[in-house]
Amino acid sequence: MKLIPYIMYAGNAEDALNFYKDILGGEIKGIQRYGETPMPSADNYKDKIMHSTFEFDDNVIMVSDSMPGNETTKGSNVHLSLDVKDTAKMDEVFNKLADGGKVSMPLQDTFWGARFGMLTDKFGINWMFNCELNK
Repeated sequence: MKLIPYIMYAGNAEDALNFYKDILGGEIKGIQRYGETPMPSADNYKDKIMHSTFEFDDNVIMVSDSMPGNETTKGSNVHLSLDVKDTAKMDEVFNKLADGGKVSMPLQDTFWGARFGMLTDKFGINWMFNCELNK
């Protein structure tokens, strides 16, 4: 498993990405916008970032604008994202972290070719799980 911080923004993720790139160097590794996905999105949200990865030195940060209707509060907008190689291990860790917490998105196969889920553990820490599925 690999732990990756995932930061949610209230509509200004692209500004933040460019700010961090200017300061830290590195590279923005692709931007997927809400309007490029099969998910319905309002016209004023189609250009917002659904997902992006920023790499600098040996570090990775994932970034997105939070989905419409989901408020982003500074200080609680960071998620810990686990990149998992094995779905059985993913299920085990997800279920244990969910015990006493709240699942916001059950583990499921997604349109981007991964098994994905989200939860907040009993200590209030936000977790994301991603496992690339073999094509």
